[in-house]
Amino acid sequence: MSDELYSRVLGCMVGNTIGDAFGGVVEFANAERLKRITGKHWADEFLPYEKSHATHPLGVWEAGPPRGTGTDDTRNNQIFVECVIRNGGIINSQFLAIEYIQRYRDRHTFYPRHADLAERHYGGIYRTSCAYLGMTEALSADPLWVALAKGNAIPSLWGLISLGLAGLLYQNQPEEAYRKTFEVDFMDIGYARDATAMMAAMISVALGGGISGREMVEVGLDTDPFGYGEGRLMADRIRGFCRIADDAESDEALIDALAPEVMHLHPYDPIDVLGVPLAALHYSDGDPIRTIVMAANDRNLDADGNLKGLRDVDCTAGVAGALVGALGGIESFPDDWVKDTVEANKAVYGIDLEANARSFCESVY
Repeated sequence: MSDELYSRVLGCMVGNTIGDAFGGVVEFANAERLKRITGKHWADEFLPYEKSHATHPLGVWEAGPPRGTGTDDTRNNQIFVECVIRNGGIINSQFLAIEYIQRYRDRHTFYPRHADLAERHYGGIYRTSCAYLGMTEALSADPLWVALAKGNAIPSLWGLISLGLAGLLYQNQPEEAYRKTFEVDFMDIGYARDATAMMAAMISVALGGGISGREMVEVGLDTDPFGYGEGRLMADRIRGFCRIADDAESDEALIDALAPEVMHLHPYDPIDVLGVPLAALHYSDGDPIRTIVMAANDRNLDADGNLKGLRDVDCTAGVAGALVGALGGIESFPDDWVKDTVEANKAVYGIDLEANARSFCESVY
């Protein structure tokens, strides 16, 4: 394993958490709250959480945690990473479903300080995993299609926030990364699985080095091992977002121009959660800080073009951070951002991002 490969794997993992924490401070903030936190209507600093920032099963698990603390996006992605490590570099959908079941059953062991929050977070995932494996131990023995419909009635972002790092399994093999991720993503329906697999293809090609941000986006749009061909929804919509980026005059102008394209979408729609980061990545050509900042300002505007509030920006910025981290390596980020993020997640969740990246590389490569 080369130092460069390790840097890109670590950069992807830490970048995902940096983006998650960057957006977590202001996710779903209305215009007034955003201005109170940042002093303006544009979040462009890596800030600590407010002291009053409360816990939530899908948010942070300690009130007012330190800068760099991730939310459910970080925890879910690291479950995938730790599942790969525990299984000696091997992963499939059954192994992952078993991992989710174990996390719920043994939550007092895995999350001794946050067992109640873990129960509320992973309860639905547990039931869906039991349905997927044909188990009847869950409270509901619904078949998988019913379990998915109850918890995820639209193509949503589960894969993007839990399998966003799956492209790390294959260095510079985007089609293999796409296929494996599509197979493992048993929790998603519709074009959400395509979105997650596209992200994996981009991360995979980034691990090989020697490409620009725009080239990385093109790989994601062009990788099509199942032959979807013309009319592929995710690729068509994101190409439209990139055309908007080509006409933008500034980072802020791009995000304002994208707002009408996503305002009618559910905030968990992968067209938004993947599309906005890719438009930002295309526009900045892979600049790590600008890409994360733009993704963290994904917004809703009123009829007059004034800011109403931010969307689910911990997810959009987390996706952006994983992509630019794989592209540029851990050196892409300021040293203090990396230090604070690694320390915060170790202290709050017991997640050691550096140790996980090292063990992942040793298991897979």
